[in-house]
Amino acid sequence: MAVLITPDGITTNVYAKENEFTLNEMYSLLSCSMVQAITIEDGRVMWLDEEGKLKPHSVNLDATKMLHASGGMDDDYIAGPVLITEYSEIQ
Repeated sequence: MAVLITPDGITTNVYAKENEFTLNEMYSLLSCSMVQAITIEDGRVMWLDEEGKLKPHSVNLDATKMLHASGGMDDDYIAGPVLITEYSEIQ
């Protein structure tokens, strides 16, 4: 199981079709074609659209708070939805 967090603050549990998420599943969930991984403070991985800030977007405040708590730059932010997984959930 993983958690999808959208910019409007909605958190949804999501499941991989098999035991682990494929890149194509992540692309579909995040509406993108390239992902970036950020390890957050509790050891999980935040996956986001690598080009999210280049598209029309909304700031994801919940994901941005996680980024800052994990040592991210205070003036940086997360754009669009994110997928939070255990590292072992990715193929």
